[in-house]
Amino acid sequence: MKLRDLPLVSLRTFAVVAETGGVAAAAEALGVTHSAVSKQVKLLERWLGQALFTLEGRRLALTPFGRVLSREVGRALEDIAGACAHVQRQRERRTVTIEAPATFAMYWLLPRVNRYRAQNPRTDVWVSTRMTGQPPNFSAHDLVVTRGEAAVTSSRLDERTLLFREDLAVLTSPELLARKPLARPADVRSHHLIESMTRPQEWAAWLKHVGVSDAFIAGGHRFDHLFVAIQAVKDGLGSVVAPQNVLQEAIASRDLASPFPELNFPGESYFCYGAAGGIDPATQKFRDWLVQEARTQAKAAPTTRRSGARRPPPRPGSKRRS
Repeated sequence: MKLRDLPLVSLRTFAVVAETGGVAAAAEALGVTHSAVSKQVKLLERWLGQALFTLEGRRLALTPFGRVLSREVGRALEDIAGACAHVQRQRERRTVTIEAPATFAMYWLLPRVNRYRAQNPRTDVWVSTRMTGQPPNFSAHDLVVTRGEAAVTSSRLDERTLLFREDLAVLTSPELLARKPLARPADVRSHHLIESMTRPQEWAAWLKHVGVSDAFIAGGHRFDHLFVAIQAVKDGLGSVVAPQNVLQEAIASRDLASPFPELNFPGESYFCYGAAGGIDPATQKFRDWLVQEARTQAKAAPTTRRSGARRPPPRPGSKRRS
């Protein structure tokens, strides 16, 4: 099939109807009449020789063929929109867009973005965050950071660069640490052990790693995301096991404290994905700068593992989280 034969207007109209679930909503989104939308859908169905929608009550539902076409056309249109937005952003000044997991963006990326922009005033960096469970949006961004490797579904991004691997350790607040000092690992039993639902096994893994077998970890504070748990730690409600290298800026500013920085174990790695086939100079420069920032931090980090410390076995059923 030749590109010139594709009914592009009908395909775009179909994609919007499939997304909105109705002709009226699609007409409003596209700024056309109800009859114009219906006409384009009928033209596409006639051209394909297949019904794409079926009527269920008062709502349109995709047929099996409609679901296949919706998935593929929707993905292609996202790629096209992302590519157009990328080119459009470069009209006057250089703009780089980057998407990252929320906790990583809050505590590692955003503090560095302002420094980069101060050094490169003609480049804007726009950051988007992604919550746990949300798939990376490769189509709409120049760079995408993932915790763990990602299955790349977009044709725009596929080149991968390692930033660093998580360095998981106990973190607490300086105020709580002053009230209840932690001289040895077993002393964590005097703190409330805070967990996040996105990382439910970190405390058990750390306690096993340091040989503390009788700590009480059931109950207590448990939050839906790590950044909420970190805020609770800052407020002095307890301690958490979290990546101290992601939170290094908060530790340096004494918002958090790492009482056992050398008693740690490795978590997931963070990767930065860039555009396929070579990226523009502004994006390349920013990505190279991020890699250098990660390497500089790694060199400046204290000794990360006490001699003879044991590395914990993989946690059963653990999954990569954002």
